Amino acid sequence: MALALALSVPALLGIPPQALARGDWAALVSGVQTRGITVRSDHPRCAERDLEGLYLRGQREVVVCPRGDRSITLRHEGWHLVQTLCLAGRPWLDPAAAQRQLGRRDRREVQALVPPAQWQREAEARVMARLTPDRYFEQWDRACAGRLSPPPASPDPPASSR
Repeated sequence: MALALALSVPALLGIPPQALARGDWAALVSGVQTRGITVRSDHPRCAERDLEGLYLRGQREVVVCPRGDRSITLRHEGWHLVQTLCLAGRPWLDPAAAQRQLGRRDRREVQALVPPAQWQREAEARVMARLTPDRYFEQWDRACAGRLSPPPASPDPPASSR
């Protein structure tokens, strides 16, 4: 299944990143929250000048700092959550296909800033961050099918008395 997805990634990425509407933010936040994940922008690490976001490992929480393209950051950090909680570190995309899908800048950054053991994980998150919201959540739901249980239901509020 992952191989089939890897072969279809070029078609999925046919839309240039510039064409992704910044209006995607509300749809992305809603989609992530619907899946039981909290999106925050107030983490202390957001004070770090170059940090655009982070996934709080092992938690159902993603931080998107108020800078950069927040839509891409949310998809990127959200995919790191999927990699950890749903895929248990297994690759979703074929490693060679993921590397081919990286732009020159991303490839240089991954090689310069990421330990080699983490290249696949980071390359995959960067590729997934460029998908449209619909395609992104399709892949999220496939990767997490049966693996990411919904959050516990909150009890109904007590009926108000008159």
